[in-house]
Amino acid sequence: MNNLADIALNYLWTLNFSSDDLGFDEDWVVKEIDSMSHEMEHNFTDAERQAVKESASRALTRWLREPDEHGYTPRKLLKREQRIFLECIASGKFSGPEL
Repeated sequence: MNNLADIALNYLWTLNFSSDDLGFDEDWVVKEIDSMSHEMEHNFTDAERQAVKESASRALTRWLREPDEHGYTPRKLLKREQRIFLECIASGKFSGPEL
């Protein structure tokens, strides 16, 4: 189930943070995000919701990891709204704040 949760999270991430780059219609993006958030909140099983929450937690851990032996860490690349997005989902708020 982790793989499916990762795909769902990646889809929402793409809609939220890459849709402009990909040329998606803004109205469609908003409807798709709302639809996906509603499905997660109301139609996913408890286990499915938990898997998505854990996926967001894993993503946060990857983004916020300590620098490696070369001093690299992706945390400097994580934007505030991206962090809030992951924190909201990790806490079970699938619709999150308006970003």
